[in-house]
Amino acid sequence: MTWPDSMLSRYGDMLSVADVSHVLNLEPRNIRCLLTSTDAATRLPGVKIGKSWRIARDQLRIYLIGHHNEDSALSSPNDERGPTS
Repeated sequence: MTWPDSMLSRYGDMLSVADVSHVLNLEPRNIRCLLTSTDAATRLPGVKIGKSWRIARDQLRIYLIGHHNEDSALSSPNDERGPTS
């Protein structure tokens, strides 16, 4: 199971703004900003139904993989290489 799958495994096919906020540890207003972003590169795909947003779990998974910061993965706290001299 990949890291996005493990983060999303407890959720159904569609997530609310509150669900995504919890998964990403961001404020709901930040999730709404991502959903309404005019920048296609950063926009989180979602569907507005009435006044509520819904985000497909598969689309969120793709979004997370596409926006994964490789630099932070390379310098994880579990890195045991230590300093180089």
